[in-house]
Amino acid sequence: MSVIDLENVGKKYWPGPIHALSGVSLDVQEGEVVTLLGPSGCGKTTTLRLIAGFESPDEGTIRIRSLAVSGNGSWTPPENRGVGMLFQDYALFPHLRVGENVMFGLHHRPKSERAAQAKKVLDLLDLSHHFDRYPHELSGGQQQRVALARAIAPEPVVVLMDEPFSNLDAHLRDNVRDEVVASLRSAGITCILVSHDQRDALAVSDRIAVMNQGRIEQIGTPMDIYKQPESIFVATFVGRTNLLQGLIQGENGCVLTDFGSFCQVDRASLPDGVPVMVAVRPEGFELSEDGALKGAITSTTYTGNNIEAEVEVPTEAGGQRALTVHLPTNQAYTCGDRVSLALVSDYASIVRNSCQTLSLNSPDSE
Repeated sequence: MSVIDLENVGKKYWPGPIHALSGVSLDVQEGEVVTLLGPSGCGKTTTLRLIAGFESPDEGTIRIRSLAVSGNGSWTPPENRGVGMLFQDYALFPHLRVGENVMFGLHHRPKSERAAQAKKVLDLLDLSHHFDRYPHELSGGQQQRVALARAIAPEPVVVLMDEPFSNLDAHLRDNVRDEVVASLRSAGITCILVSHDQRDALAVSDRIAVMNQGRIEQIGTPMDIYKQPESIFVATFVGRTNLLQGLIQGENGCVLTDFGSFCQVDRASLPDGVPVMVAVRPEGFELSEDGALKGAITSTTYTGNNIEAEVEVPTEAGGQRALTVHLPTNQAYTCGDRVSLALVSDYASIVRNSCQTLSLNSPDSE
């Protein structure tokens, strides 16, 4: 069942106008965790504020549980939308105890019911033993969970989270993020998360909407976004990638690039001769004695799980091109070492939305 539905939503700011959002459509299902991912200024926080009712759209319609709350002459104030909000800075009242902070949004309920509901959600988040403590007596991770408890205590239709983990120390971040999302899932609560951090998005999302310049460039599962990017922006913003320009070649599905032909890449039913861009993730190359790509290592970075290396590989045109590859950690590498690489097709894909752009810039179009 659809919980949140945005249909061709647009938002302008003046003077300008500055088009903060243009034609944004998004459908969020019951119990989903959906992340709006993108760089600063891409429109993700504006989208969240429009859903919450803190601002109104200039175009399009926003529906919550099929009821229009914004657009086409309709308007429902924020307090009546059934939306819980979790802010970046927690926004806890320092003079109120934990339990009082959680009960703050329950003022329409009887006092006895408020206390019972606060204890219920605090118990869900393993915080019931902090009921009478003040926020300053808690760690950053505990404060974040108190803020979440306050957001979900009124039993909202959806929880909106705006960069909720960015203020946490690195060693706390992953644990708190996983605990918060696990709590939302166990309670069956729908969540829309705003983040500029691809690690957060890939780790916790059912689906990711990658935003750029006020538009959604791609919506899909974390694996789809990572393995099958639909634009050059998505390919380069989400993770490291190597972009290889090429041409569809023959009926055997090969793509001709500066490094020769790759025949393991899904050509997506594109006709022969179409210019394409192939995105190959660093793990899309593996060491192989029979590998067609042979080059020299120019730099290495140990990341814990692997060694990220830059490898200079000669091109068919006689030049050199650096490729970013992941190498296993079971041996040492130094600059100047020669390696042979083979393509792993699971981590190589044609960037579909690049085909038309490349065709317009190809020599035959001039």
